[in-house]
Amino acid sequence: MLVTKPGAWGHSQLRSLVPEPVRDWLDKATATQRRRLLNAVDAASGSAGFDAAITAADMLIQRGDTPEIAALGMLARRLADGTTPAVENVDLSVYDIFTTVNTVTGEIA
Repeated sequence: MLVTKPGAWGHSQLRSLVPEPVRDWLDKATATQRRRLLNAVDAASGSAGFDAAITAADMLIQRGDTPEIAALGMLARRLADGTTPAVENVDLSVYDIFTTVNTVTGEIA
């Protein structure tokens, strides 16, 4: 129901059931953003359950990521399966060779 009427969020009984970061995000979101997140949670709930979907939304929001439907769904399914993504620093410097300019020829290597 909230997906079709995202303006009802402020009066929804669901509001008190979600973690504070998700509630705050939804409170500040535009109607379109609110609809997208609620739709993503609804879609993920079908395969992963409501708790996993809300936990996934919470994790994405706390990381500063946009809680888009694909990311939220994938993370919710992993959480429901009992696996959490490893948080590690990834060294992307190996890709620098694709943007490094050859100082002799002036071409991108």
